[in-house]
Amino acid sequence: MINTASSKEKTITLPAIEIRQDGTRLLLTKMRAGDLADFTQLEHFDNARAFDDPEQGYQRPAEAPRVKKFANWLKHEAENGGQVRMPTSLLLSARTAPVVFSPNGTITLTSRKKLALVDGQHRTRGFEFAIFEKGLTQFADFEIPVVIMQDIDKLGEMKQFRTVNGEQKSVRTDLVNMILTQLVEQEGEAAIKETELWKVVATHVVKRLNQDETGPWFDRIVMPDQRTYSKEEVLDDPKLQHRRVARATSFITALKPVEKYVLDVTAGRPSVEERSQRLFEAVDGFWRAVRELSPECFENADEFVMLKTPGIFALSRLMLSVMKDMYVGRRDWNQGEFKYMLDECSELSKPEYWAVGTGEGDRGDGAKYGSMKGFAELADLLYESMKA
Repeated sequence: MINTASSKEKTITLPAIEIRQDGTRLLLTKMRAGDLADFTQLEHFDNARAFDDPEQGYQRPAEAPRVKKFANWLKHEAENGGQVRMPTSLLLSARTAPVVFSPNGTITLTSRKKLALVDGQHRTRGFEFAIFEKGLTQFADFEIPVVIMQDIDKLGEMKQFRTVNGEQKSVRTDLVNMILTQLVEQEGEAAIKETELWKVVATHVVKRLNQDETGPWFDRIVMPDQRTYSKEEVLDDPKLQHRRVARATSFITALKPVEKYVLDVTAGRPSVEERSQRLFEAVDGFWRAVRELSPECFENADEFVMLKTPGIFALSRLMLSVMKDMYVGRRDWNQGEFKYMLDECSELSKPEYWAVGTGEGDRGDGAKYGSMKGFAELADLLYESMKA
């Protein structure tokens, strides 16, 4: 039942059941698909905000293709006499809008204080798109099961989101890494498993690399709240064609063995901040040296694989090998020293070696490796070339 209090505010009264799970109260209810936009809200991760910013969110913006695909599926089922069933519940939180469970077994929501949508944004946005954009108004009354978490703060939501999307589902992990980092920023290193601290360290490094306007990776990494630039955006500003060519997840994963080695040769028990600083200095110095050797691969990054998955994994492995040699030789991990070590690797100074190409005829040898095993082989080849 919906009551309109004013043209700006709506209220809705719903039947509900209260259950308890390990100290948390949960309310089980249902909502009309047509009401979701009025009574739920999302808090998106914003790469421009600090990890400990009170306004920082923990979800990426909805992916338009997934939203449209869901809406198109609804349309197909409606036109072909299919039966739409959505038994999986949406997960909401009462943190942003306290919900009182009445003695008669109902709850009342208001559009003035929307519930935080913790899980199910693509289904929610899909219904909204179908109803309000595609004119499938028959789905406005479609009932969706909903679970509302009580007695939970924002950090609790983030942990729950991480559990659902990072452990119970097979999904991209870049946003989960950002959530881990936020947890450590706000609750300390004990908030997550020690074996996951490397992800926080690498996440800090990747974020700094992407934001450093003087560095080789400025705006070349797609962060969780971002997407690759569209064709229209590139036409308006051709420089954008060579930005956002790498995924944060790939870079973070590639840095895992490097971070482990840096930690192994560091005395004592450095904090996450100290680990991040030392790793950043090494990674930034290495890639600045690579840019000095092969500027064209950076200036026209979209035309080469050096700053894409093959290059990221292969060169990160090469960086680790070089760092070990430098450590034994008592050389500092900085741009000048890396440049000295890499000078003999002729492949790094040949843009054509890294060319994406249009076919086998003009594809560079470095672009022909397409698996983790291949990336390792490429790294070993580059290291042997450097040592020859």
